[in-house]
Amino acid sequence: MKRAVIIILIILFVGIDFILWRQHRHAFVPARPVGQEASASPASASQPQLQAAMNGDMLSPQIAGKRPIAVMVENYPDARPQSGLADADIVYETLAEGGITRFLAFYQTRGVPNIGPVRSARTYFADIANEWNAVYAHVGGNSDVLANIRAGDYKNISDADQFFNGDYFHRVSQRPAPHNMYTSTSKLDELAEARGFGMEAAYQPWLFKDDAPMATPTDSIEINFSFPDYAVNYRYDASRNAYVRWMAGKPHTDLDTGKQIIAKTVLVQLVKIYPVQSDTPLSIGMDLASGGKGYVFEDGKVTVGAWKKIGGRTRFYNANGAEISFNRGQIWVELVPDDGVRRISWK
Repeated sequence: MKRAVIIILIILFVGIDFILWRQHRHAFVPARPVGQEASASPASASQPQLQAAMNGDMLSPQIAGKRPIAVMVENYPDARPQSGLADADIVYETLAEGGITRFLAFYQTRGVPNIGPVRSARTYFADIANEWNAVYAHVGGNSDVLANIRAGDYKNISDADQFFNGDYFHRVSQRPAPHNMYTSTSKLDELAEARGFGMEAAYQPWLFKDDAPMATPTDSIEINFSFPDYAVNYRYDASRNAYVRWMAGKPHTDLDTGKQIIAKTVLVQLVKIYPVQSDTPLSIGMDLASGGKGYVFEDGKVTVGAWKKIGGRTRFYNANGAEISFNRGQIWVELVPDDGVRRISWK
C-alpha cells in the first residue's frame, strides 16, 4: 500500500510540470554587465594565449570566455536515455521532489545539437545557474522560483524560459509529453542574441591540475538519493583515469550517440534540504550557502573535506583547509541530502 502511494505521488509530480505553464507568467531578467575573466598561463611560447574554461580545458579565449548556458534536464525513467549530458562541461544532480532527481547541465566549450528532455526550474537550480552567471534554460517552474525570477532575485542569470521563447525549443514525437521538450546550444545562442543577453563569461573558475592517477585506485562510488530507479554508481576506468556513470543499475548513455557518460571528476556536497511552500506537492529548498562536508573523487582516489561558499562561488577544500584542484574534463556535482542517512559509499 505504501509503495502504491509513493508511485501515485511520483506520477502526480511529473504531471504538474506539464500544466504549470497555465498558471504562471513572468518577465525576463536581463544579464548583468559582465567582465573578462582572468586568463591562465599560456600552454607554450609558440601557441596563442590560452585560458581555462569552466571545466578546466585549455582553449582559446574566445571559447573559454563564452558565457555558459545552463539547461534543466529531466531524469524520470520515461525520459531516459537523455540527450546532451555526455557532452556537457559540468552537470549538477540532485533531488526535485518525491525522490525524483533532476539535472542542471552547463554548456560552454562545444556545440551540442540535441539537449533534453528539458524540464522546469527549481529555486536551488536557479541559485546554481546564478553562481555561474549563466543563461538559464527551462520550461516554466514551480511558483516559488518563478516568483523569485519575477522579483529579480537571481541577479546574474538571463532567463531563457521556454514559455516565452518557444521558437528556440521543440517537441519530438517519439516520446509523450511532458518528456519530449528539446533544444540545442545553437538555438540557445540564437535566443541569447535575439534577447540581447550579454554572452561574455563572468565567473571565477575552479583550480585545475594535470592528471595524477593512483596506483591502487578506489574502484566504485555509490550514491543513494532515494529509490533504486535513481541510484547512481560511478566505476573507475584506469585506462582513461575517469569515472564511468551508471544509473539504476544500467550504463547511463546518451540517446543520440550511444556514448556512456564519463566524468573526469565527481564532486559530492552534503546539503541540508527542507520543505517549502509551493504549488508543487512536497517541494523542497536547499541550503547552498552554509557549507558542509564534501568529497572529491579524481585520479582513482577520494579526498574527504568540506565545501564552502566564498565570494559567491562554491569551492572544495581538503582536511588541511587547502582548496582542491580538479582534473580537466567533464565534472559531475552530486548534491546529496545531509539527513543522517548513509547516502554515499566507495570501495
